[in-house]
Amino acid sequence: MDEHAIARELRNLEQSIKNRNLDFSALYVALTDLRQWIEKFPAAVCVETVSVLKDVLEDSRHTSQKQAYFLFKEAADTLACIAVAQRIDRPVVEAAIGSLRSIVSRTKGHAHRAAAEAMGSFPLGIRGPELPLEHSENAPPIHWEELLDRNALSIASDPFMMGRSLVAPIEQHEALLVVKLACSKDSPAAIGQEAAWMEHLCSCSSAFSVRFDVPAPLKIDGSLLFRLKSLPAIRCIRSDLHPEGYAIAFTAHPDYFNYINEPNKNLQPDHSPFKETMLRNAWLLGKLASWGIVHSAPIPLFHNRVQRERRADGGLYEWPRGGRLDRWLHSCRYPNFGLTGIRDLEHLISFQGMSRKLYQYIGTHILSLLLVVGSYFRNQDSSRVGFDCRGKPVDARELFHQPSVRELIEGILKFYYRGFVGRELADAIPANLDRLTRRMIDEMGVDRHMEEILRAVDQREMTDDAFREFLLERGFSQTQVSTLRKGTEDIVIHTGPHLGGFNDRISLPELIEFVATASALCIAGRYAAEAV
Repeated sequence: MDEHAIARELRNLEQSIKNRNLDFSALYVALTDLRQWIEKFPAAVCVETVSVLKDVLEDSRHTSQKQAYFLFKEAADTLACIAVAQRIDRPVVEAAIGSLRSIVSRTKGHAHRAAAEAMGSFPLGIRGPELPLEHSENAPPIHWEELLDRNALSIASDPFMMGRSLVAPIEQHEALLVVKLACSKDSPAAIGQEAAWMEHLCSCSSAFSVRFDVPAPLKIDGSLLFRLKSLPAIRCIRSDLHPEGYAIAFTAHPDYFNYINEPNKNLQPDHSPFKETMLRNAWLLGKLASWGIVHSAPIPLFHNRVQRERRADGGLYEWPRGGRLDRWLHSCRYPNFGLTGIRDLEHLISFQGMSRKLYQYIGTHILSLLLVVGSYFRNQDSSRVGFDCRGKPVDARELFHQPSVRELIEGILKFYYRGFVGRELADAIPANLDRLTRRMIDEMGVDRHMEEILRAVDQREMTDDAFREFLLERGFSQTQVSTLRKGTEDIVIHTGPHLGGFNDRISLPELIEFVATASALCIAGRYAAEAV
C-alpha cells in the first residue's frame, strides 16, 4: 500500500471517529483500528489525528457508560503512542503531549484517569541496582555482649524495645545502637536486605543534597545478617520473635525514632519544622525513585484491613481504583520518613519494570505524604476522633491551617518532581489547589466514616483466640465478646476514621485525581529530561 492510500485510510478512520452518531461499541472499535494503523504506519499521523483523539477524551456523551474508562483509555493510550513514537514529526509529537497535559488539567473522572495513566506510561530508562542477597544459612551466631565488644561499643543505658528493635544510646558519640530482630513470620533474607540497602545508600550519600542520615550497618564475620543467641535482660520482649534470633544491627542518628506528626510536635505558628521535613522527604523519595530505588510503603495503605487474610491483594490500597481508604489516620501513626530521612529500608525495592508501575509507586509516595500532612494537623488534638457524646461525627476542621495545608500540597509535588526529574517544575501545577485544600480539610477534619464490617466469612477464617483478640483490640469488652458467636453474622465495628464507607468509593476523589496528575507530571517530566 502506497503512502497516499495509507493516509487516505487513516483520514477515513478519523472521520468515522468524528461521527457523533457512532454508538459506543462502534466508536471503541474505530479507536482500536486507528491505533493499529498508527503503530503500523506512524509517518502518516498528522496534527488532525491528535485533534480527533483529544475530542474523544473531551466528549461527555459516553461518560455514563459502564465501560467508559476503557473507551477513554484507548484514546489516551493512542495519544501516548504518538507522543513516544520515533517516526512521527516533532510538531505532531508535541501536540500529542500537549493534548494529554490539557486533558489531565481540565477533565475529571474516567477521561482524567485514562490521560494520566497514558502519560504515566511514557518509557523511562530507570533501572535499580542489583544488591547481593544475605543468605540465612550464612548468618553467624553471636551473643549480645559479644556484639558490643566486637564493634567496640559501650552503651550509655540499658537497651529498650521499640517495636521489634532493641535500642540503646551509645556512649562514645551521639548515636543509637539498633538491633532489629526478625519476627517468626519474617523472611530472614528480607531483613538482611534492609542492611544491604543501608550499606548501598551509605556508599552514595554524597549524592544527596539534603539531610539524609542513613543508618550505618554493622557486620559480624563479614555478614550483615546474624543470629542473636542471647538477649539482654529487659522487660517487654516480644513473643513473636524468630526462634533462630535472626537480626541486623546498625547505628543511627538520635532522631531516628522521632515521628514528625506526633501529637503536639513542632507546634510553631508557621509549622516550619514540619514543612522542612516533609519537603525534604518528598525530594528524597523522588531522588531514590529516579535511581530505581523505590520505597514500596512510606505508610501502610489498605482498602480493607479486615479482609487481608482472604483477599488475593492482601487488602492493600490501589489508589488508581479510587476505593475507600481504610483507617487513614491510623496508617499515619508511624510514617517511614522523618527528621533523619527515609527509614524502614526493608520496604525498598530495586525497580526493573515498566513506567506504568513506577507511575503507581510515585502516586503512592505523594498520597502517603499528603495523608501525613492531614494527620499532623489532626494530631494537634489527638483526643478528638470518632463520634462526640451526641453520636455526631467529630468536627476538627479548625485544627487545620488552610494556607499551610495548601503550601504543603504544592511544595510536596514540586520537591518530589525536582528529586525525580532533576529539574524544577517550570509550568503551573494543573490542578485547583485551593479546592483540593478545602476538600482535604472537609474530609480529613470530620470523621463521617467510622464503620468497618467484620464479615461472617472472615470470622470463619479466624481461630477463636484470633477472633477474640481482634475484637478486644477494637474496643469490645470481654462481656461483649463472650456474647458473640463467631461466623454467624456480620459485626459492625467503629475503627475509623476511614475515607469512604465500607466497600465504597473514597470520599475524597479530588485527592486521587491530584495524585494521578502529580504522578503523570513526574513521569512525563522525566521522559522529557531523558530525551534531551
